[in-house]
Amino acid sequence: MTAIFQPEGPLFRATEHAGGPWSPDMLQGSATTALMTREVERLADTSGFAVRRLTFDLSRPAGLRAFALDTAVLRNGRKAKTIQVRLLDGEVEIGRCTALLAAQGQDTPLDPFAPAAGADKAPEAGTPPPAFAQKWSRYFQNVSVRLIEGALEKPGPAAAWMRLDVPLVAGEANTPLLQAVQAADFSSGVAQIVDMREWTFINPEISLYFFRPPEGDWILIRSRTRVGAGGAGLTMATLSDRAGPFAEVMQAMSFERRAAQAQAS
Repeated sequence: MTAIFQPEGPLFRATEHAGGPWSPDMLQGSATTALMTREVERLADTSGFAVRRLTFDLSRPAGLRAFALDTAVLRNGRKAKTIQVRLLDGEVEIGRCTALLAAQGQDTPLDPFAPAAGADKAPEAGTPPPAFAQKWSRYFQNVSVRLIEGALEKPGPAAAWMRLDVPLVAGEANTPLLQAVQAADFSSGVAQIVDMREWTFINPEISLYFFRPPEGDWILIRSRTRVGAGGAGLTMATLSDRAGPFAEVMQAMSFERRAAQAQAS
């Protein structure tokens, strides 16, 4: 059965379907962040608290290997908890997630400025990207994409529905939270603003802020990127499901000009 990871006892082995854009032997960021989120969600469900923030720091590239997860509680309050999940390749830390969980209240004020449900086109009304864009990575080939604004192959803001169509972990269904996190990693790609024949860009981190739990398997990314000075940039995105927005995403970006020889090839 096709899956991104295969469980091996307490470990999770990345399959070929986890391959990212830089090398088919290196994991897509969506795979690493979603695997750490799976552990966060387990702890949140046990505590009865809601996931309010997820911050991922990606330390180094991850190969197609078997990974362990190490969890620690950094704060264990009555109204808020902070937990840390580390992704390990043996003794080497690949990345970590710091998650804020909050107690759920009984009442919520009405937001008179919230967009109405159905304000965005449904995924069924969108269009798939060109076939060459879908081959951006092995992982991405297992993601359904439906564009409702802009284009993946052209610079500028865009909006696209995404859904991971294979299990993150073999034998398990993908939860809405996993779908949201794996989609969020594509925010900078959806809103890329440079000619990728001349520039490369990476995001060594990503943060998601949730104001309600996501629903369903289709996630809409509406993103934009801004460039500052010294190669620095920032991607900002709103994540929505069919009921409307539920989270905001921020990615710190680093841009680097490609070598002249690479540009000419």
